[in-house]
Amino acid sequence: SLYTRRAALARRAAGLPEASAWMAVLIQPLLAADTSFVLHTHDPTGRAADAVCAEVAVGLGETLACAANSGSAWRLLARKDGGGVDTLSFANFSEALRVDAARGVVTETVAYQDEPLTASAEARVTLGERLAAAGAALESHFGAPQDVEGAVVDGVVHVVQSRPQPGVVVVATAA
Repeated sequence: SLYTRRAALARRAAGLPEASAWMAVLIQPLLAADTSFVLHTHDPTGRAADAVCAEVAVGLGETLACAANSGSAWRLLARKDGGGVDTLSFANFSEALRVDAARGVVTETVAYQDEPLTASAEARVTLGERLAAAGAALESHFGAPQDVEGAVVDGVVHVVQSRPQPGVVVVATAA
């Protein structure tokens, strides 16, 4: 992604010469995700300033990241103070990528009636609360709203990436 059009234009806009561009590579173990998520710690929907907005999909995060996939994710709006979780939309991607120990990464048809996030409001609230807590901790640690990617494996939330949330201007208030 170092030489994508978007990256090159961003460097040009920032006045950074191409020769100064470097790319880092991080190798991580592949998580056999039950679900994956993208989390914005500053709600981009504008519904609640004190909330995180999570998009969640079955399986690996490629389902969320790839614009070629048609469908939508579960969208959860969760208050950072534990004040509630709203379900804004239900997922309907027809396929998911999953890790199979014998076959590697496989494409599977999603049976949403069997997915806990479809069948159970309690499951959505529990996940939303956990993601809100993780998002609030990351935002506090980094001192700015975050764009977070991660996965849930056997009920454990794994953060695989956190970066400043684009397009969010933080205005300091006088104490």
